[in-house]
Amino acid sequence: MASLLAALLLQAAVPSALATYEDWILGCDNLRACHALARDSGGIEPRLRLVLRRDGAAAAATRLEVPLPASVSAGNRVTLAVDGRPLAQLIAPGGGAGLALPFEGKVAAALLRGRRVTLVAAKRHVLAGASLVGLGATLRAIDAAQGREGSMVALVPPARGSAAMPISTVPPLPVVDQPEVTGAAPRRFSAKDARRLLGRAAAECAAARTWRLDAVHTLLALDPGCAATHGLAGLYVLPPKGAAVAATTDRAPAATSPAWDPARRRLVSALGPLRQEYAWDGARFRLVLEQHDAALPDASGGEDVITTWRATVAVH
Repeated sequence: MASLLAALLLQAAVPSALATYEDWILGCDNLRACHALARDSGGIEPRLRLVLRRDGAAAAATRLEVPLPASVSAGNRVTLAVDGRPLAQLIAPGGGAGLALPFEGKVAAALLRGRRVTLVAAKRHVLAGASLVGLGATLRAIDAAQGREGSMVALVPPARGSAAMPISTVPPLPVVDQPEVTGAAPRRFSAKDARRLLGRAAAECAAARTWRLDAVHTLLALDPGCAATHGLAGLYVLPPKGAAVAATTDRAPAATSPAWDPARRRLVSALGPLRQEYAWDGARFRLVLEQHDAALPDASGGEDVITTWRATVAVH
């Protein structure tokens, strides 16, 4: 599976799916930044939401993020233990904030050798735990995705006597040039327009919404149910005059009916754990953000969201 993830990231600039390695789950983005998290507590206590992150740059450090419960007051000490053996003493910042540790040296070695890590308060009270089963495979997958296998900066140490391997340059962050929107009203679209431009069957979809995309184009959104019933696209782009053209994206959205967010000027596709956002570039909608919710049963909010694609938007 590590080689598959590496192929997706190093050979083709496309978003990759999350990969599961026993009790760990991993995702890497198009800049080779990788984000892994523990999926299981490994015991009866609540899951310790351990997060491992490493950016794609050759000199990027790896950090282990250790969340602390809000019940641990500021200044109190807790112990991070592996298989019951103390590994590090942590001083809680309070307010439910966590700490980030360098994933190196004895911390990395102990976690790689261990089966379970626990967060222990006073009187040996275990607050939370995380299984370490699959962590080694996760690290090897990160090395493969980032082109570090066999190098001196690999998370999994190379074999003794291995030659130094060069690390390839991180790909540039994609830039989407978005035309500036004007104050002009969007093109009017009536029931008569629907019959003329989309066919007689679309007349009942005339309660469509329109938004100005740029100085030239208007976005038209049909009622999703009506569009599906008549075999029509849910979104169209309207030029100043002439026929409506079905809106296109550079990457297929997971949702059949993405929604337009006019305040942020983003086309948003949300289906189950996958969220995608697209920006208009004057001709089509281009993917600028893809995130997966690991959908772990004890998660709340965005705690377990992993980004697998990102781009920046420049308005001109």
